[in-house]
Amino acid sequence: MESGATRENERASGTSVRIYLPDERLRSFATFYYFVECFDELEDFLYPEWGNVRFSIAGSWWVQSREVRGHMPVDGALFGATDRAARVVSRGGKTAGFGLTPLGWQRLFDVPADALANRIAPLCDRMGRPAHTITTELVAHRSDEQGVALFDALLFELLATRPPNTPDAIAVDAALRDRPRTVAAFAEAAGTDRRALDRVCKRVFGFGPKRLLKRQRFLDTLGRVRYEEHPRFDDLRDPEYYDQSHFNHEFHEFMGLSPREYLSAPRPLMGQAALVQLQAGIPLSFKLPPPPEELG
Repeated sequence: MESGATRENERASGTSVRIYLPDERLRSFATFYYFVECFDELEDFLYPEWGNVRFSIAGSWWVQSREVRGHMPVDGALFGATDRAARVVSRGGKTAGFGLTPLGWQRLFDVPADALANRIAPLCDRMGRPAHTITTELVAHRSDEQGVALFDALLFELLATRPPNTPDAIAVDAALRDRPRTVAAFAEAAGTDRRALDRVCKRVFGFGPKRLLKRQRFLDTLGRVRYEEHPRFDDLRDPEYYDQSHFNHEFHEFMGLSPREYLSAPRPLMGQAALVQLQAGIPLSFKLPPPPEELG
């Protein structure tokens, strides 16, 4: 998948990020697989995101947020959905994993999304196999192709044992794609009342409907900012922001720093990840993927 020259360039930059799409039948549940190597010391953001399964293959990986401060569990970690940025620090090492969609979270795990929102838990045997055996396989694999095949197999095996997504979750997922402006409009689009909408949003997405709409508005803008070399926020920010001051306030709320501070901060991991995502044809918009189809 890579040339020797590519790997040498990555070593010179200090970080290697490789990203692959899962099997087409899995793309409603998992966003993409990633394999990251850090050759030197690294510190960067982890953007607000949906759930994630991560394996620490070598070295140390330290995650810090308002709620979490500590080393990533050695034998696999389940990251809940987040509505704020965290920091990741490594002194050199390798990690691999995959992102989950909200409907993927519901299909794969029995834990309500809000119970792990902005938190990390040991993976244990939640993937149908003990996490330490998966980590051992990843350590033994000498190619990304083998890791991709392992993740595909794990997801197919686990999905075969789990019930389908609930109709209310699918309806809320579909409604959120159109970015309703208010909670009332959100409930109407999902065909439910506000109390039921609140329960589904927390259980499947990790946050209440008002917070979820606010989060998606910010992430849509952040997705556009990420791939502009010299972004002009006036041109890129979502039209629902009243003005630059409104956007600045929410940027600080979600990222913990101002837009200007963000642009001046080094992003060795996420900067390269954005380029690799674009090369792989994966949007940076944080938009939800297509709804699920039953596996044949």
